[in-house]
Amino acid sequence: MAEHLRFSPDILARLGEELVPDVDQGILELVKNAYDADATECTIALTDLASGQGLIVVRDTGVGMTQETLRQGWLVLGRSGKKTKETTLRYGRVPVGDKGLGRLAALRLGRRVTLKTRPIGEPGKQYELTLDWDQFDTADVIEDVAIDVRAIETTEPAGTDIFIEAIKSPITRTTVNKLARNLLLLADPFPNEGGVAGPVLTVDSPRAERVADPGFKPELLTEDYADLQNKVSQSYFADAEYRIQAVLDDVGRAEFRIIDWKGETLHQTFGEGNYGAPPFVFDLWVFILNGGTFSNRSATVSEVRDWLQHVGGVHVYEDAIRVPPYGGPGDDWLGLNLRRVRSPEMRPSTNTSIGRVRVSNLDRRLAQKTDRIGYIESQSFQEMQRCCGDALDWAARVRIKERDQKQQAEKQANQQKTERASTRLEAVLTKTVPLTDRKQVEDAIQQYVKESGQEAKSLRDELQLYRSLATAGMTSAVFSHEIGRPLSLIDDGLKALRKLIPADKQANADKRIDRIAEAKVRLNSFVSIPLNLLAKRKRRSGRVTVNRVVTDLVTLIEPIMSYYNVGLDLDLTDHYTDINGSEALIDGICLNFIMNSISAFHREGYVQADRRIRVATGYDGSSVLLTVADNGGGIDGLDIEDIWAPGVTTDPEGTGFGLTIVRDSVTDLGGSVRVEPITDFGGAEFVVSLPPMRQLFG
Repeated sequence: MAEHLRFSPDILARLGEELVPDVDQGILELVKNAYDADATECTIALTDLASGQGLIVVRDTGVGMTQETLRQGWLVLGRSGKKTKETTLRYGRVPVGDKGLGRLAALRLGRRVTLKTRPIGEPGKQYELTLDWDQFDTADVIEDVAIDVRAIETTEPAGTDIFIEAIKSPITRTTVNKLARNLLLLADPFPNEGGVAGPVLTVDSPRAERVADPGFKPELLTEDYADLQNKVSQSYFADAEYRIQAVLDDVGRAEFRIIDWKGETLHQTFGEGNYGAPPFVFDLWVFILNGGTFSNRSATVSEVRDWLQHVGGVHVYEDAIRVPPYGGPGDDWLGLNLRRVRSPEMRPSTNTSIGRVRVSNLDRRLAQKTDRIGYIESQSFQEMQRCCGDALDWAARVRIKERDQKQQAEKQANQQKTERASTRLEAVLTKTVPLTDRKQVEDAIQQYVKESGQEAKSLRDELQLYRSLATAGMTSAVFSHEIGRPLSLIDDGLKALRKLIPADKQANADKRIDRIAEAKVRLNSFVSIPLNLLAKRKRRSGRVTVNRVVTDLVTLIEPIMSYYNVGLDLDLTDHYTDINGSEALIDGICLNFIMNSISAFHREGYVQADRRIRVATGYDGSSVLLTVADNGGGIDGLDIEDIWAPGVTTDPEGTGFGLTIVRDSVTDLGGSVRVEPITDFGGAEFVVSLPPMRQLFG
């Protein structure tokens, strides 16, 4: 006699409740089923949640189910439609609902479930069935419980209603809050701009005619927590300061844009090379959360900050439906916060931005994981990440350059204003003050300027300290892997080691010990540099002899040059090299140039057997010259105008602040700097021109 496998009712708990334990995720599966049914609207009503006997009603305006669909699909547990590549008949949607275990988890939330469905192909017909879980729980096997499918007449339009009654456990505010957030983000609530055009689909079906998808809108209704309903409809996109966008076409070409709050494109460029990802559009709305920015906005800073706390992050939408967990709490899959930590200049974070990636995935180049939480990190997914990251980095460089140009323009404008004011003062004094009183008035003005200048001097001192700290910090970062245990322990250890070595092996051991001693000298040099740069005497303003400062610095870094196998040629002029400034500024200028040269020698794919850096001083009759050149292959991959902007670098491990510090330090010294990207020497050359001390005193 033939037998069949039979299942205990316990399997229902194992499959549903334990595999999908979260209430909000179970309800979301029912909402996704509504999307797959080509519904345009889906309402989720929650009633009497805290009593333990609550009611959940999920209604949709989809195509409904026939009696055959119920029998072969809805009542077959574990049969999932997610493996099929067919799109829905009416709107051509890519199915996203599980159709199996996730739905079962939602249905098991209560003790009884009633389903009412009206198929679009059978007007006036409604099919109903009831699942009484108490009957299943008391049965020996699942097959013993009969399910009666009833057909009745109706005047209601096509769609499906699911009633989950006698909810077993109270549903808390936290759960409803999660559900509200997930519903808000489920069906792409972002402004409908720059979408990806899906491929043209052809469907032969006598039952349905393909029409344009009008969209899908879930709505949460709950009297218990009425304030949470607002989270489904809140939107502050219009209050964003600007938007970063990347558009990838179907052949892998990317276009990056920065768009202002009015929707106008401020900057745009094309990505370098192609990206091996399916077509997508990445948008990131960035907010400047301060009172000044929001002074003329309808929303307040606190409202937007609270909204971003709930929905901030970069979310992914595959064919219009969100793919969790991207953009969820704690999920920073594009590394926004890490990028901001590494280079904080002009970078958004998950607390100040909200974004989305809309990807067309009909060809299934992106594959979701078995548990439907995220994509398998394939090459296509990584290429999508890379493209978005490149857009973020480009936008940061553009905004830094823009900000920097503005600051430089303000500096020049302020300097011109000061000069004009001085000229006007001279004219007024000449015209209105008698010659006999002129000296007395000038002395009073000079005294006032002197007193007022104390504050400016304090600010200049702080600025020099900042730049010294920045240079020291970058140097320490570059050599941090070289700084180990306290240096004194190395000396003590070497002495003790020599005593333990037998006399007949001393000669061989000495060679190895000498190598350790040489490494210790290098470590000492590494440690000495930041300490030397931060010495207070070096920040003292006054007469500085450039030749002496350069000589001392070259002596200090000699072990580093040896370690990196770099020869340093020093060519100092016999002419006048005194300037008015501080040693710290000259140290910072030279050391930043030298560190850039060392980085150039270590570029991937570049080989230079004879590494040389040349430091020279000179005097051309009007300016003291400081020249640093190398044979490291020159500057490429960057516009020369961009190299002075903060954060701009071709070195993945670099900070991009070195040349910015150089430029600002030279400006503070009243000089100028120019660069040749490639010279006959074999690399870049930087020339700093500084006014000599005697010129300053006329």
